[in-house]
Amino acid sequence: MKTILVPLDGSALAEQALPYVRTLALLLGARVRLLNVIVDDQHNSLMAEGIAAAYGVIDPLATQRERDQRSLTTLIQHAEGYLDSQAGLLHSQGIDTEIDIRCGPAADVIVEAAQDQHVAMIAMATHGYSGLRRWALGSVTDRVVHATDTPVFVVRGARSAPTEPIAFKRMMVPLDGSPLAAQALPLAADLAERASAELLLMQAVEGSIEAYPAVAPLGRPNLMPNEVVRMLQARASEELEDQAVKLRDRVLPVTTRVVSGHAAEAIIDEAEQHSVDLIVMATHGYSGIKRWALGSVTDKVLHAAATPLLLVRANAST
Repeated sequence: MKTILVPLDGSALAEQALPYVRTLALLLGARVRLLNVIVDDQHNSLMAEGIAAAYGVIDPLATQRERDQRSLTTLIQHAEGYLDSQAGLLHSQGIDTEIDIRCGPAADVIVEAAQDQHVAMIAMATHGYSGLRRWALGSVTDRVVHATDTPVFVVRGARSAPTEPIAFKRMMVPLDGSPLAAQALPLAADLAERASAELLLMQAVEGSIEAYPAVAPLGRPNLMPNEVVRMLQARASEELEDQAVKLRDRVLPVTTRVVSGHAAEAIIDEAEQHSVDLIVMATHGYSGIKRWALGSVTDKVLHAAATPLLLVRANAST
């Protein structure tokens, strides 16, 4: 059975990933593993001692080692109670759920837990803090995205959590004409098929010479001629249609769009304009003429898009 790993830090913001996890778990027939990380650096060790003091378990005559152990025990008990309560909510909706408590640097622990358990997906919010600021989930998300080979589902934390059940009716896959970027398609197609969702394949064509040094005409240092832009748009349209034909063979509803502009901005704008519920994209990839570096584009989309993202690590050897 597939497993979705969900890191939680005890905050309401981090918990905003859970409504999406419920939908994903049911679509994929997956179990959920809730993970809480107890950070063990010196700063957080002092905060752990503060928790223990609040619970009345600090003995001034005890050794530092004994106090640290008692503090850690208290933190583990607190984490168990918290994760058990969240697991109970998922169990009530028919989702097989486990809990996992580990110590160490948050991002490293999340990546290791995903590897250890052969996790199919990591799902987390882009930011969120516990009441005692044990770890900042926003920066941790960045590190996890860059370090793991596991697909990462990312939802941006908002002031209010979704109240209606999450549905993925339209999914968008940004492409750049490269095999690396296209590696996001199998997972996107699988999810779209399970969710009976429409797939929107899009590609951005930039208009600056810097983006297309191999084809930029002489004497035009800033803008490309209209005929070159049209040529690139036609090529992009053909590439998207080739991919769409393959997906339509699976009886998936697929539409394609070629837009002008910088890739990251175009992706965000298209997602908003077309009411996209999920963007599925590779974490890196280059076209033959390096039209855009999907790694840096992904970073920009990750930090600016309000639409949930599913990031797939592209494999250059594939």
